[in-house]
Amino acid sequence: MLTKNKKSIIKSWWARLAAADPGRTRLHQAARITISVFSSVMLMLWVTALLEMSFTPAILAGVVSLLSLLLVNDDTDKKKKITALLLVISSMIWLTVRTYLSSIPFMTDGLFLLVIFFAYYLQHYGFRYFGIFMIAFLSIYFSTLLNLQPPDLPGFIIGILVGGGFSYLYHFILFKNKPKRQLSRSMNSFHIQTNLTLDLVLDAIADPTPNRYRALLLKRDVKKLNEYAQVISSQLTTTDPGEVWPGIDAEQLRMYVFDAEMLIETLYPAVKRMKELHELEHNEVRKLLYQLVESVRDAEVLRSHDIVGNLKQTENVIEELKNQIIELRVSDHQNKDWLWLIRRIESIANHLVDSSIELGERRIANIEEKERLEDAEEIKKENVNIEEKAKQPRAATIKALQAIVAGAVAIFLGYFLSPAHQYWVLLSAFVVLLGTDTVGMTLQKAFQRSLGTIFGAIAGFGLAHLLAGQVILELIALFCCIFMAFYLLSISYAMMMFWMTMLIAIMYDFILGGITEQILMARVFDTLAGAFIGFLAAAIIYPKSTRDKVANTAEDFLTKLSTYVTDYLESFIDGKKHYDFTNQAFGIDEQMRKIAEDARPLRNRPAILARSGIERWLTVLTAINYFAKHLLASTNRNSRSTIVKGSEKTLQLVKEVIKHNISTLLKLLKGETGLIMYNLNKEREYIEGLSENIPQEDQEVKKFVNDLYYIWRINQSLLILGKELGVSKKREAASYDFYKNTPER
Repeated sequence: MLTKNKKSIIKSWWARLAAADPGRTRLHQAARITISVFSSVMLMLWVTALLEMSFTPAILAGVVSLLSLLLVNDDTDKKKKITALLLVISSMIWLTVRTYLSSIPFMTDGLFLLVIFFAYYLQHYGFRYFGIFMIAFLSIYFSTLLNLQPPDLPGFIIGILVGGGFSYLYHFILFKNKPKRQLSRSMNSFHIQTNLTLDLVLDAIADPTPNRYRALLLKRDVKKLNEYAQVISSQLTTTDPGEVWPGIDAEQLRMYVFDAEMLIETLYPAVKRMKELHELEHNEVRKLLYQLVESVRDAEVLRSHDIVGNLKQTENVIEELKNQIIELRVSDHQNKDWLWLIRRIESIANHLVDSSIELGERRIANIEEKERLEDAEEIKKENVNIEEKAKQPRAATIKALQAIVAGAVAIFLGYFLSPAHQYWVLLSAFVVLLGTDTVGMTLQKAFQRSLGTIFGAIAGFGLAHLLAGQVILELIALFCCIFMAFYLLSISYAMMMFWMTMLIAIMYDFILGGITEQILMARVFDTLAGAFIGFLAAAIIYPKSTRDKVANTAEDFLTKLSTYVTDYLESFIDGKKHYDFTNQAFGIDEQMRKIAEDARPLRNRPAILARSGIERWLTVLTAINYFAKHLLASTNRNSRSTIVKGSEKTLQLVKEVIKHNISTLLKLLKGETGLIMYNLNKEREYIEGLSENIPQEDQEVKKFVNDLYYIWRINQSLLILGKELGVSKKREAASYDFYKNTPER
């Protein structure tokens, strides 16, 4: 019999496994690819046996089926179908061209370099064109590997058609993507991850003793929850939640997800800080906090029609907590610092209850609404796409030059390293340059590819020898490798390469009739050589540093931040205008995630990271992102348009100063010098001074002051970042050129 503790651990890990793949997108993609490849190979094995041909066309059928599913990435089904057709046509054309021209000296080398150049150069017109030439590259490679002759072509053409046909069948008919189901599953994963994190918070509240391991788990779970929230937010741009939960629109669901995430992001540091201050030893507060977190965990917001009833307990606990805060504040002014933490928790919990109840009321009423900002968002997206496309041609040209030089060197070196398989080096160099924008990213990918190949070769060599001659077991192992490679693709490139190398080892055992140590060692060395050549090409030919890439992404982050903060302050002045703050907050958060991702190549090398200054950038930008999200978690969300009389000009000044400071940071990132930034100390003193000497029951001014708290924190962080970037001077905002004379002062 399992003990209660062991059952709890097993249940927890089972829940983590269930939540690990939001929307089950990885499982769906890996399963679809595996089944499509299996169907293509099995049918072609039957066809080749029937026609008394070699079985090798079955391998090509599987490759085409795999690539037709992997490389189709358009935004509509119509475009996807066109791309799928073009991939099949491209494979047939280039396989035929190489086969007929193979007798011409160095023609194969020229064809490889041609398709490599166009694959990278034309990708700024769309990923479709990269896919067309990617499959062309592998078709030429396949023809070269098997040394195909014109009489062999009919069987391989059939294989290409079979592979393309099965990919179409599973992509557009049998395993068609169902956005509504994916959204429902993503929300389920989000709820599971939320409850797992809340369980850890409950443990932390119940146990006043600090626990380092629990703190690490909480930090990891909060990060995961943020990733799940981003997945849901992106799905809401193309999927109407009203089709899953009648009456709910995208803006409301996005707000609910944001509130749930923000509550946990607030709980984690607040509980940690209260432990450090020994304030969780206050039994009444600890008890109410525990009840609050427990009631939120147990509420079934989208899984029950009685949402209002389920949240009644949460509302009661929040009210008790609010009364407790008032009592403690009146009885002891020394409680001020940690009571502020409790007040933030109470405030954001209220928002979660409000947004949850609104979802419930919408479901019951079954009200259908259209997106109010749909047209505006489309205009924004079009502008962004235009700007991105304007930048891409130069980037695509540089990448094409890097690829063709690396390709030429790889071909030349391949003739010396592996005369029998001279294009292995080329294949490695080609893939290493794929999807890498900086020298650091290329180096990281080269390292991961090399690592995955080395260990995959060892495992693959052993498995191939173990299963030699057992065709059925080899086929099962082959399809298991395919599934694992593409299930782990988005998680770890090294793990994907491990399984792909095992797959290649088994395939070579099929194609070449056995795999030797010499072949496998040649494969490893050629991979290392190709990865190194790809890295050198990125490092020498128009190199782009990780620092420059992070700076570019930081520019986008600051631009979105400027719009967000400006709109937030503007909402006090113009209360009638509608602002989509939730979408903006998710956009800023997504941009921060990109910054962290772009900086990853340096984050594994702390010394270089510190010297580059990026570590300090990341710290400050992370803080800014945190403060920006907390603006939306304001205590005064439902009445933001309320502005205290007499503070209009000060608020306008604050808005202009922050716009100026962000604009200055953007100029500093571009290398300008001699710039000035402004602090808001006097403005903050004035605004916060409004709440002094007012009656306790007059909450309007206090709410106004609270709503602006994170504005000051954002500006302080901007000034710190400005100092890191080399701003020349910092001045008081009161001397700002546009507002030298403010009557309030």
